[in-house]
Amino acid sequence: MACRWGGCSFVLLQKKQTAAAYMTSAGKIGSEEKWAQAAMEYLHEKRLCNDSRKRQHDVDNERRVALAFDRYCAVNEKTFADRMSRLATRMTEALEAMTELGMEQAREEALLLSSEQPPGNYRRPSLTPPVPGYEPGYGLDVPQLCSQQAEYPPVVRPTDALEFGTDADPSFPFVDAHRIEDLTALCARKLEEWHGEIREAAPLTGVEGEAWEAYVALQKKALARQQLIFDLCNNPELREQYDADSEFREQQWAERGMLPLEINEEELREVERHYAQEPAYHAFRKF
Repeated sequence: MACRWGGCSFVLLQKKQTAAAYMTSAGKIGSEEKWAQAAMEYLHEKRLCNDSRKRQHDVDNERRVALAFDRYCAVNEKTFADRMSRLATRMTEALEAMTELGMEQAREEALLLSSEQPPGNYRRPSLTPPVPGYEPGYGLDVPQLCSQQAEYPPVVRPTDALEFGTDADPSFPFVDAHRIEDLTALCARKLEEWHGEIREAAPLTGVEGEAWEAYVALQKKALARQQLIFDLCNNPELREQYDADSEFREQQWAERGMLPLEINEEELREVERHYAQEPAYHAFRKF
């Protein structure tokens, strides 16, 4: 830039302005993007508690969400399987009709089309994303790619047959008493059968075995109590004798396996912890 002063001309050299120098001169040490990022991180930390600040009610909330999600996925998988079975039935009927009409060439083309590899974005509903390297086969029924919890949470309920089965009751959960009685007997038979199979195939010993046996015994006791309620409703004479005679009542409880469980008190093998050593929460699932 040239200036003229008193008849003399000289040149002013102006320093090149950079972004860093501009921000320093303007009083902006950090950019607005950095400030916004810090603000969003602060809001996220305030909204979503991390493990160090997690308490028991947070874990209970996680458990409720996990149970609801697993139940929703189980219902969705059943709906998807029903849709696929109906689609297979329709395709079989179409192939039979093509055979009756003598369309052998079109039938061969249809079979070739139906036996092609499914596209990569086609997959059955499950609880996990596709395993890397196995995405193209995810539409097929590959057991290794299905995520099923081994024992927790129970995504299949005993009343699923009444709610979603072929003879589902439209007024569920308000169904007739005889259907609940049949369901109770069915559950008792299934529990007895599965208990024997698991005992024979994978026996548990020690503390885990005791807890497992107590759990099964409580389930059997609950089913026996429900069956006793139905028997008392269906048989007025039994109801009168049951209400009047205490010895008969005890005898019925003993015959049906409804006596209280005899569980020994816990033997502590280590000193109790101080209250400050107790964890802030008890995790319900290990990842």
